[in-house]
Amino acid sequence: METEAYKANFGFTRETFPLGTHMCYIYDDEAERKMVIEKYLQSGISAREKVVALLDVETEADIDDCMKEMGLSVDEQRRTGQLVIKNQMEAYCPDGRFETQGMLERLRGVYNLGMEEGYAAVRATGEPSWIHHGVPGSDHWLEYESELNNLVLDYPFSGLLCRFDAKKYGGALLYDVLSVHPLMVVRGQVVRNPYYMTSAELRLRGRI
Repeated sequence: METEAYKANFGFTRETFPLGTHMCYIYDDEAERKMVIEKYLQSGISAREKVVALLDVETEADIDDCMKEMGLSVDEQRRTGQLVIKNQMEAYCPDGRFETQGMLERLRGVYNLGMEEGYAAVRATGEPSWIHHGVPGSDHWLEYESELNNLVLDYPFSGLLCRFDAKKYGGALLYDVLSVHPLMVVRGQVVRNPYYMTSAELRLRGRI
């Protein structure tokens, strides 16, 4: 794949984007949230990408219900491994704690597997609501999100869409969210984030 030529379609906007796009989606509208996720997943499947969805659900049955709510019929894609769906705790904190390097390594593995399997690209979406539950290691979450911007330089996911429920985050946490995402989704459009800071800038300010 010629990485400079590839443009990703995220479904919820007509624009296309280069590989390595890392964006946040701070939502407060449930109907819009479902639409954005459904379009993001479906457009990746249609583009022959490997798609990974980390959902804020508890069980496999909840995953099925979530897919039905969004109107997605993806049993075949799940069977073949094109679509991988996990609950967020299992994915982010498989041992009951969060480790930045462990999660980054899992993402590298997902990307490499997708390339080995012959997919056009790999995209992922996740919602780290576990940071509100006192999970050990959750204080390193900001560092992890910042490191994703370095990760995509060598492992160019077509998209990393990080979702955040505005109702669960105070002003300080929302500022953190904005600090580490170069792009953000606003009313169904992807726009430049004026609050973004590089890892070097965050370290200089003692933020990570």
